Formats: sequence, structure tokens, C-alpha cells
Amino acid sequence: MMFSMTDPSAQKQVSMMFNAISKRYDQVNRILSFGIDQKWRKTLSEHLPEKKNLRLLDLATGTCDQLLSLMETEKIAEALGIDLAQEMLAIGEKKVAATPYAEKVELKLASALEIPSSDSSFDCVTISFGIRNVQGNCLQEIFRVLAPGGKALILEFSLPQNRLIRSLHLFYLRKILPAVGGWVSKEKSAYSYLNQTIESFPYGKDFLALMEKEGFVDLRALPLTFGVATLYVGEKP
Repeated sequence: MMFSMTDPSAQKQVSMMFNAISKRYDQVNRILSFGIDQKWRKTLSEHLPEKKNLRLLDLATGTCDQLLSLMETEKIAEALGIDLAQEMLAIGEKKVAATPYAEKVELKLASALEIPSSDSSFDCVTISFGIRNVQGNCLQEIFRVLAPGGKALILEFSLPQNRLIRSLHLFYLRKILPAVGGWVSKEKSAYSYLNQTIESFPYGKDFLALMEKEGFVDLRALPLTFGVATLYVGEKP
């Protein structure tokens, strides 16, 4: 499974792949998800902790779509976004600079496996469509940097439970997504990689079991759009 890989060279290859598709990443996301990815990100934002003045960490922040959606809630006092793909971060920096939240947001080139923050630094840690790309178990790091009572919000692709919808979705992942994504981005291998990781990555109860193993409590898996994506929610005791 991709989740268990710890090869640094593999992680470097993933970051290089995202650098290659960075200029058209947002455009391809909108096309391939029919714009629903923005709705999913908003749903994640609705599950932030109830209190205000939150300290937020957004992992695999990329072009900052999720981070900016979170900032729009007006509940974030300070936010850190990290990613290993420099070109993705460069686009994210420009997007953040054009918003009223620029002074509250810091972006760093860093790994989700080695978060450059001390223990219990954040009230909430988020990662959207990125955890399956981390070549190792970053749940340990998420748990470490969360403050007691803090919340982890993990949005990731999954496979529908309904057999018919699952069959149609797999056809889309295997045939249509690589063709369209490759044509728009000019990097077909990146979108072949996408469907391969979606199919191999643990989801639903299997992923909740991994979170539970690391110490998270009050666990929930919330399927979105027939289960093609899932929001995982957990807290640090």
C-alpha cells in the first residue's frame, strides 16, 4: 500500500510530479471533479473546532485552495501551510497575497513527515487530497503537533460502497480521468498515478483504524458525493 512506503526518493518523485502539473493543477481539479472539489473543501471547513482564534496547520497545502477556504470562515487567528512542491507553493503564495488573510498565513517548504513545529502547536490540522501521496505515516506527526482537544480533518478520495456507482466510478478513474487530465495538463502519468493511488489507499473503516492506532478519538468517516471522497474527523484526547 502507498501508505506504508517510506522511501525518500519516492517522496521526491511525487513532489517533482506536482511541480510539473502546478500551472494547470487548479484548472484540472475543477474539470475532473465538475467543480465539486470546492464544495468538498467547504464541507471540511464546516467541521473546524467551535472556538475562534484557531491555530491552523494545513498539510500538503499545494496551491492553497483548502487553506483559503478555511480562512474564509473567519475563525483562524494564524495559519501555517506546508508542502514539498515548490512550484505549487509559489502559486499558493500569489493567491494568499491577493486576499485579506495574507498577514495571518505563513507558507513553508516542508514535509508532512517532519512538520517544522513543536508539540501541541495547533488547534486543528487539515490535509485535503494529500495524505495518500505522503510516502509514510504522517498521522503520528499530526497527532504530535495537535494540542489536547485539537481536531484532525482529513479529506481524501475513496471508493463508493454501492456496486453500480463503484463500477461507474472505477471506469471514470481508469479511463476518462487519465485521458482528460493528461490532455489538459500535458502530464498523463500524473493522472494515471492519481487513479492508482485512489484504488490502493485504505479508506472508510480501514483508515479510521489507522487513526485509532495513533491515538485519535471521537472518530468519524463522512462519505461525500456517493462516497467518491470521504472526510475523516478525529480528535486528540
